[in-house]
Amino acid sequence: MFDSPLLIVGGGAAGMAAALSARKRFSELAPGTDVGNLVTLLERESVPGGVLKQCIHRGFGLTRFSSNLTGIEYMHRFTGPFKRSGVRFLPDTTALEVCPDRTLLAVGPKTGRCRISFEHLILASGCYERPFQSLTAAGTRPAGIYTAGEAQYLINCCHAEIGERAVILGSGDMGQILARRMVLKGKGVVALIEQESVCGGLSKNRRDCLDKYQIPVILSSTIVCVHGEGRITGVTVRNIITGEERLIFCDTLVSAVGLIPEKRILPECWQDGDLPDWISLCGNCHHVHKIVDSVTLQAEEAGGLAAEKIASCHFSEMT
Repeated sequence: MFDSPLLIVGGGAAGMAAALSARKRFSELAPGTDVGNLVTLLERESVPGGVLKQCIHRGFGLTRFSSNLTGIEYMHRFTGPFKRSGVRFLPDTTALEVCPDRTLLAVGPKTGRCRISFEHLILASGCYERPFQSLTAAGTRPAGIYTAGEAQYLINCCHAEIGERAVILGSGDMGQILARRMVLKGKGVVALIEQESVCGGLSKNRRDCLDKYQIPVILSSTIVCVHGEGRITGVTVRNIITGEERLIFCDTLVSAVGLIPEKRILPECWQDGDLPDWISLCGNCHHVHKIVDSVTLQAEEAGGLAAEKIASCHFSEMT
């Protein structure tokens, strides 16, 4: 077991921003002191960056940097300073559970199963996708069904061919951006299906993705059955107002039906529905943000406040 006064879980946009902000605030409060070991960032992947690594589209940094960046470019605005910061970084390490005695159980190939003690924890673990399997659609669950994040990772990072004719369920920003990406890859997007009477997401994405590339949208509808053995061959779509059903042939189904803040390592820490004051949430695990700029701004505030709290105990000159 080792200790870290400030422990941050998650190396995406929020985690890096929180770590850099905390490191800066520690240096301001105790100039001349080596504060590198006061902050530890734990990340389950081998490099920091989180989901930004697979976001090759623009629209990032408009408020934070007054620039229209890709997700990868936005990520580099933080990974460079983070690598030079001296913050202790634990890659390839998965957080398993936060315990009420202010320790975190983690596991990784280099650390093995270990326990880290801390004074303050910032959870910056983002969110996870609601899988299609959680819905009540009948039929089989053959190959060719992906969440939007999985599909984006396979296309942009692995350069994989996930299918030729896709149906996308959910018209939020992720669904719209992925639909455009598939069209640009030369694939057919047969329909984007939305249960509400209007499309979700930002109006900018509706204009730049759906309208520009003339992607068919079916509103007030949902998928009630999946067809196919071995590989998906089609879906039955029902209008939730009229009850009318139709069969749409496809070889790929992508679900973009929502994100859930990732807080599953905290089951023992809730007290009457609240978390103790030694745990902070920031970024998408606090709530799902519309843009990453607000993720980093919230994380920077969380990092600075945590550093001030810890410094008031560690440095006697603090008032």
